Amino acid sequence: MALHTIDWLIVAAYVLFALTVGVVYAKKAGKDVDQYFLSGRSLPWWIAGTSMVATSFAADTPLVITGWVRDFGIWKNWLWWCYCAGGMLGVFVFARLWRRGGVMTKAEVAELRYGGPGAAALRGILGFMHASVTNTITLCWVLLAAAKIMDVLLGIDQGLAVALACIIALTYSLMAGFWGVVVTDLVQFVMAMVGSVSLAWLSWDAVGGTEGILAAATAGGEFTENTLRFFPVAGEGSFFDESFWTAPIAALAIYLGVSWWAVENVDGTGTSVQRIAASKNEREGVLAVMWFNVTHYALRPWPWIMVALASMVVLPNLEVTSPTAGRVIEVNEEHVRIEKSTDEVALVSLKLPESSDDWKAAPVVKVDTDVIEGEVLARSDSERAYVVMMRRYLPVGLLGLVVASLLAAFMSTIDTHVNLAASFFVNDLYRRFISPDREPKHYVQAARFASVAVLLLAGLVASQAKSISALFMFFLAFLGGVGPVYVLRWLWWRVQASTEIAAMLASAGASFFLTFSNIHWNLGPFSNDGALVPEGRLVLVVIFSSLCALVATFAVPRPDPRTLLAFYKKVRPSGWWGPVADLAPEVVPVRGGHVIIVGVLGGIALVYGAMLAVGMFLLGRGGEGILALVAAIVGGLGVIYGLRCQAQSQEVLDEQAGGGSPS
Repeated sequence: MALHTIDWLIVAAYVLFALTVGVVYAKKAGKDVDQYFLSGRSLPWWIAGTSMVATSFAADTPLVITGWVRDFGIWKNWLWWCYCAGGMLGVFVFARLWRRGGVMTKAEVAELRYGGPGAAALRGILGFMHASVTNTITLCWVLLAAAKIMDVLLGIDQGLAVALACIIALTYSLMAGFWGVVVTDLVQFVMAMVGSVSLAWLSWDAVGGTEGILAAATAGGEFTENTLRFFPVAGEGSFFDESFWTAPIAALAIYLGVSWWAVENVDGTGTSVQRIAASKNEREGVLAVMWFNVTHYALRPWPWIMVALASMVVLPNLEVTSPTAGRVIEVNEEHVRIEKSTDEVALVSLKLPESSDDWKAAPVVKVDTDVIEGEVLARSDSERAYVVMMRRYLPVGLLGLVVASLLAAFMSTIDTHVNLAASFFVNDLYRRFISPDREPKHYVQAARFASVAVLLLAGLVASQAKSISALFMFFLAFLGGVGPVYVLRWLWWRVQASTEIAAMLASAGASFFLTFSNIHWNLGPFSNDGALVPEGRLVLVVIFSSLCALVATFAVPRPDPRTLLAFYKKVRPSGWWGPVADLAPEVVPVRGGHVIIVGVLGGIALVYGAMLAVGMFLLGRGGEGILALVAAIVGGLGVIYGLRCQAQSQEVLDEQAGGGSPS
């Protein structure tokens, strides 16, 4: 169904609300960069944590998860579920260190940590990269999702949809600053949860609930019982046999064994670090990260997965293959024309019996390309299934609410990454190297100009992109090997700026090379017909980057411990800091490694137990659901123990240091 007038009024009401927030906070946000980028470092945990949750849910999120479930099965979500382990390290280790550092961006901590000209150069490199590359890629897939949503719901061309989305987001982001981001995030979170749960409930009911889903999975076809598995099926051989390692099993092994610790965000994403820095104090920052992890992984996934599973019952995968070999000479939405070698022309219709106005096979080939018999010419876009389900099953009013929630999610993510990219540009490039010692309002103006440039660049890239999932997978490999260095820089004094630079350049270079080279690979489940799968690419990137970082660490002289004193005194890191600690005997070392272990493992059990319990109960596996729920309860006790012990230790350290908790 199309949007009704009531739906449009709801969407318009949210746009008006967001613009009003921007106007209200424009003056406050324009005072200085601390207000514009960090809300004056005054946020309580529940606002900072909810903002983390809201900005991690963009308009692309339900689309890409729907695509994964339809194309691979529920298990594919371990691609992002695996990051919970790093998230719990954030709760019990890194959130405290970021807040103590008092930095504005992740790039700024490089100069604080290493000191000297090399550290300043690294800060500039990171500032440029995060201002122009990493945040731009994120904005690109968010804009692409907005285009797909507008295309399905409103019938708007993708290029026009991207342009409209850019105009709306740019107008609001220039007005709001970070104050506007966190205020609208609170409303967006509520709208998104209400919208996703409502669509999941109606879609689930429309296909007969759990019984209907289970019946469809056992009826044969592409929707099978394997689709409902939380873990993929291994091959017939033993663990050490090559046949055991099917492509899904190999992918899962990479997600759980490599991905979570290898990526650049292992010690905190740019968005989470910004919100930790914006928190009132260290305790509020820690609680914000804890709230984010529980909500992000345990509460939100299943409404999206439910819609994806229901869509497989009513929206079959469509595919049109070539009946002959030849060259494509014409492509449109209705047919593909192929010129055969005998000068004959084959006209291949893209209309299938299962097609409908909102669900059909779209061309995947271009004019002047050669095809072989049986090659896919057109297929349905699994990522669009979520929006089609919205259009089919949401009634008037509720459809408007869900569309408004997706628009809100889009604006929230756009605001965050435009604001974040601008903070890297202003704080780590412009103010640090180009134009220091200017008036505070001057830097706010510079941030607004930078915001325009970043969003326009992202819009240009998005207008040429096709798949959200492909962009996401490339982003995971880009800088995929720097995680170990980012962890060790907090724990080991020997890590230097050259270590981080080597890992970063090696990771980025390897990612580009492996993505765009035409080398034929034979890596078993990590390659497919000679082409690297994303998981195989990630493994090679991590190996190469880690080796380069190791060489860079030991190929140069040890750092002078005196250059690390400022960082050590301010952050008070744990780990191997002997030569530096000897120069600062007044700094009381932080102990309690067992508390960290109990807290992290408890947090993982809490989140995964709760997440799996919901899924088990939904799919009629009550006995397993009860076991998962028990694991969640035990894990929750471990989290409470860990947080209390760390809070008590912090009080003792503050008393010994003769001061209050650092803010």
